[in-house]
Amino acid sequence: FINPLPSATTGNASAFTALHSINRHPSRRLHRTATSHFRTHSATTKATSGGGMWDPTSQTYAGGVVPSHESAMDVDELLALNGGRLKIFGYGSLCWHPGSDGVLSLANIEEDERDHHDGYDAASNPAAASRSRRRVTTAPGRAIGYQRCWSQRSADHRGTPEFNGIVCTLLSDEEVRSLRNRHHRNRGEGRDAEPAEGATARPSMTEGLIYTVDVDLVDDCLAELDFREKGGYARDVIDVVEDDTGNTVKALLYRGTPDNPAFWERAFLDLPLAAAVISVSLGPSGPNDVYLFRLHSFLAHAAQHSRSAALALEDHSGDFRTGELATMVKLLQSDYRPYFLFGAGSNEHCQLLLRTDQASGDDCEGGTIGECDLQNADEFHELTEILLVAPRHNDEDEGVGEKLSAGNAECGPRSLHAGGGHSALLTCGGDLYLWGWNHAGQLGRALTSKPIRKSTVSRLNPVQPLSNMKVEVADLGHAHTVVIEKGTGRLFGFGENGRGQVDGRANGNAMGDPPHVPRTPLGLSEEHFVDAAAGLFHSAAITKQGLLTTWGCGRFGQCLGAVNVVKNDDGSPTSTVGRWRPSDGSKLARVACGRRHTVALDDRGRIWTLGDNKYGQLGRFTDPAISNKEPQLVEGQLGKVDSGCFAIYSGWSHILALCHDKDSGEVTLYGWGRNDKGQLGTGSEQSHVPTPQMLKPSCDAKGAPIERDGSEGAISIQSACCGAESSHVLDVHGDLYSAGWNEHSNLAIGPAGLRGSDHSALWMAALGKRVVAPPPSRAERKLFAAGGAHTVTMAA
Repeated sequence: FINPLPSATTGNASAFTALHSINRHPSRRLHRTATSHFRTHSATTKATSGGGMWDPTSQTYAGGVVPSHESAMDVDELLALNGGRLKIFGYGSLCWHPGSDGVLSLANIEEDERDHHDGYDAASNPAAASRSRRRVTTAPGRAIGYQRCWSQRSADHRGTPEFNGIVCTLLSDEEVRSLRNRHHRNRGEGRDAEPAEGATARPSMTEGLIYTVDVDLVDDCLAELDFREKGGYARDVIDVVEDDTGNTVKALLYRGTPDNPAFWERAFLDLPLAAAVISVSLGPSGPNDVYLFRLHSFLAHAAQHSRSAALALEDHSGDFRTGELATMVKLLQSDYRPYFLFGAGSNEHCQLLLRTDQASGDDCEGGTIGECDLQNADEFHELTEILLVAPRHNDEDEGVGEKLSAGNAECGPRSLHAGGGHSALLTCGGDLYLWGWNHAGQLGRALTSKPIRKSTVSRLNPVQPLSNMKVEVADLGHAHTVVIEKGTGRLFGFGENGRGQVDGRANGNAMGDPPHVPRTPLGLSEEHFVDAAAGLFHSAAITKQGLLTTWGCGRFGQCLGAVNVVKNDDGSPTSTVGRWRPSDGSKLARVACGRRHTVALDDRGRIWTLGDNKYGQLGRFTDPAISNKEPQLVEGQLGKVDSGCFAIYSGWSHILALCHDKDSGEVTLYGWGRNDKGQLGTGSEQSHVPTPQMLKPSCDAKGAPIERDGSEGAISIQSACCGAESSHVLDVHGDLYSAGWNEHSNLAIGPAGLRGSDHSALWMAALGKRVVAPPPSRAERKLFAAGGAHTVTMAA
């Protein structure tokens, strides 16, 4: 629904398929298309061989000069076939809006419809005689062998170059089969697709409106239509059957084929995503939903007044999408709310919401139901559109976009989170939406059997918020989740509890409640918390009084020693919960957990660490054989008062910290710990960095890495986060840069091994789709999170 960034795997679009086109004389010759890019980050126009120019900035053909499909037919021949008049087939907005001025506005659709009902005999019907004198008339008709598909981007009418709308196009039956078969083959199924629901072996029939234009108006009419349809459409000539007479005529139409620069294959495959885009998109010609609803109304009206149109609709042969699409859009504007995210990396557990429930395993949840599963559904190499559908609250007002665009709106996004195989969105109002891997109940709901998806609502597959709780803070571990309740400050956890990482018990598996039910760790029910973190097998939190609290696995010293606890008969403690606070009276403010370590930030800007130091993740020199069970300060500037540090993040074995530079006021990035996969983006692959070092991410103007230190190409950092074995930063422009392990394409820089390695020791710019918010939001703040092998982001 937005402009794509550069792609590592896609090249030029192929030439338009050879069908019919019109040629008359040089001023009216239809231009054949050459290859063109759809990389709309570039302002460079792309020329076609016949002079047509695709402008990727405006996402239209420059000057309204559109290409044509190849054919020997010219205007004179087409006119001769139709008694000296030009016939044009409209299947989109021309069905209900010929325009307020120009040649086609001379048509009177309402009067023409009455004439059709009354008959054409001029002797008995004066209105019919009047019709014969009109210079532009209309009549209902059907395109034979073509299907109406909602897969054409609109940047100049029902959307903008920043957030494209979606309008319909006509695809031939063969083009539809080819798209679906190619998709199935690309997914490695080794077979062609099954026929889509409603598809038949007969040629498709798609209802529309046939315009008939006098010969002296043809030049002006074509010029007007070229400009109107400059958003990726091209001229074509097809066979059309008139509903009233049954006669087959040749008609000109404008359509976007699968290889035109504005064709959106994802929308073709994913009807819920198309519905979500249409429900919010707004362009110079008005709201996108008006286009859909008016067309749907036209089709319903045509079915009521034409037996031929009714048969076409009843058979669903040429248009089985528009009705369901309209229903979905209405649902997304009344009962449900769409959130537009982007993601890359592993989707094995549907943590990117990019696979249907039918295709995912029994231990994961999420993903809207498209016409067929997406290509390479287990892994996505670049930032890809993600649709999260959530139920609306009963007390919500209308004005969806306005509410979402407000920074403090109850439904507005507040933060994103990523765990080992699950993801989450937290709203400003405290709703926590979790999806993905749920084998241990880490989504906060029980595993349910997956019914056969048939209804429109089930295809939207809405994600319910965490029940009976509003959330202030959330964090996702490998297979468990910890949250702080909004308003009360109470701490809860749910999910995998084999080491007591949820409830703080020494024997976590002895709990009585189901794993998805939120529970407070032992002895902490009366405490109030301000921050919490989840690691591999342990958890940590900060109390309102500034104490560090830990629980779960402490084998490597990542947890504090349990104190004042009841012991079992054998003398072992029943609880793993420990508490600690610096002896100098300072308070802890933030906490993060890694695989075998814990890191905390105090209110004086100092960083404390405890746990395993095999890869230098404690930020100080220690004896690797000795675990550090009590927090100690890191070495260097970050272990001193007033370091300027305000945020900390942890991967499995590396740590990032953000600081305000005292002199420049700019945000600086520090990192330390494991680096054998380039996790710190230093340009080298030394096994680890033992103490905090300032990192200087840099890229050239094209987003390519720079292999030397220095100020040239330096990224102005706004925020950061850690994946399990990767690091990510957002610059002040909201662009994402990443370094580290990329085996599952979680860096969004292309497939692992594309550059001869499964990791990158240099910071690289994300590829794929640009991250933008839907209209009317002007949000510039970006949210992002990285998990075990995936990354999610959105504009908020």
